[in-house]
Amino acid sequence: MPSSAISPKPLSTFGCENCRKQHLKCDRVTPTCGRCQNTGRQCRRSGLRIRQSPQYTKFSKTQKWVRIERRLEFVDETRKVIYEAATLDSGLDEVDPDIESPVLSDQSLLQGFSQSSISETPNGQENPRRFPSRQQTLPESPRLSETASEALSPHGSVQLAETVSSSEGHARECSPTDRFIARAGTYHQLYYSKNSAFPIEDPVEAELYRHYVQSLAPWLDLCDPLRSFETIVPQNAANFPLLLKAIYSFSARHKTLTGYFDSVRCSEYYDECLTELRDVLAAYDESGADENLFAATIILRVLEEIDVVDNGTDQEANLLGIHAFVSTGSFFENPSPLSIASFWVGLRQGIYKAVINKRPVGLSVDHILVEQSLARTDCHSVANNAVVHCTRVLNFCFDKGGVCNLEEWNKLWKSNEDWENEHASFHTPIFKAPDDVPFPQIWYHQSCQVIGVQHHLLAKSYLIRFRHKFSATGTRHQSTLAKRRAEADIQRIVRMLCGIGLGNQWTPPGMFTACMAISACEFLQVVVCRMLKSDPSSYSRR
Repeated sequence: MPSSAISPKPLSTFGCENCRKQHLKCDRVTPTCGRCQNTGRQCRRSGLRIRQSPQYTKFSKTQKWVRIERRLEFVDETRKVIYEAATLDSGLDEVDPDIESPVLSDQSLLQGFSQSSISETPNGQENPRRFPSRQQTLPESPRLSETASEALSPHGSVQLAETVSSSEGHARECSPTDRFIARAGTYHQLYYSKNSAFPIEDPVEAELYRHYVQSLAPWLDLCDPLRSFETIVPQNAANFPLLLKAIYSFSARHKTLTGYFDSVRCSEYYDECLTELRDVLAAYDESGADENLFAATIILRVLEEIDVVDNGTDQEANLLGIHAFVSTGSFFENPSPLSIASFWVGLRQGIYKAVINKRPVGLSVDHILVEQSLARTDCHSVANNAVVHCTRVLNFCFDKGGVCNLEEWNKLWKSNEDWENEHASFHTPIFKAPDDVPFPQIWYHQSCQVIGVQHHLLAKSYLIRFRHKFSATGTRHQSTLAKRRAEADIQRIVRMLCGIGLGNQWTPPGMFTACMAISACEFLQVVVCRMLKSDPSSYSRR
């Protein structure tokens, strides 16, 4: 009796052409696959066929073969390997002259280690052998010293691999295979140019360099009294190609937005910069200790933020890189002025991303660097303290468990009021326009004041916005009134934020922060648009 089960449909060897063109997995069901059946398309098959032969084939006697040497040598021509090979040739690590080829296999290394690291005692027991230190056996490499001395920046960004030193006449024991181990601390020396890039030969690139120094670096030096991105970064870029290309990319992108630069060449600069960055990160494991690499990541993150407007998506590649730098243990041991400046810029970039995506900032502010800033009372430190407070407020508001913690809210609100009371002279403007326009202009004379006051107000608006989470005990009418009062307070704060941005357009980040505040309050966006339409002469339309 035949089985009542439905027999499965036969499968074709290849998928249909429709699925292949759309890079979709085809179920290969014949005569029509599942995707084509669901979409109502004609399922077309390719004419490819496979001819299977049960017999084994052999090469013809007249087969011509390429002649090769009996001993092959595979050369990895990456910059890291070339550098290490040159270092070995220069005398840093003496290779046994009996070895015919500089290319050594893992097996030969293990054999050499096992034979030379273990010796037998007279009683037949194995005993580890003491090896001389690298200082005793290896001469100093003149090429390495010369490269490091010439590539060293004025702030000591290039650090040589730590030489093994002996204490009290006893040398440290080391393996004889140490000279074949590539040490991460020396990788980044390769990415410092031996020769300075100055003077710049290309007039276009020279103009991009000057445009960065004069117009773009102040964007990043808002709360840095040393103006590291204006003074240290351009100087270090002479010997750090990645940093120089990041400057070119940043300037070219900004000039492209204003219509004064070729967009194709701008893309070329950016692609070259990303290629250089991938090579550096692939070869250097301890990137958090390099101030110039950190600064280049900060500049590239600004480019990512600009490209979000065009692409509609944020890859956050360099933002994750900033998190990696700060989370590196060596970062807080002895940070350089440029590393400290990069940290504060990265923290403000994290706030921007947190406001736009409604999520915690992600960067930790509970470490010695922030504690030192909180203890100082200069204008730049006061502004940084406001940025730290804003970070903690955002982490509280966007943390899933934070909105239910009334005690933490009260603590943050008190910190907000204390900052206002203790730094009254800091947030007092030099001019404030009458309150009869949509956005009354508020003037300050320092960029750190602009950023500090704006982040303080931004944090205050978020605390007010989340205050009604704890006032659900009253009647429905009381709750509605409280919500309306909160919206009115937030609207007043956003007007102040926009007024500060409009009144201090000489520091563009002030306008960015104002846009962040408008984006954070969805219910105010319609009100802001209505205000703009009611006053066509307002500066906010520019």
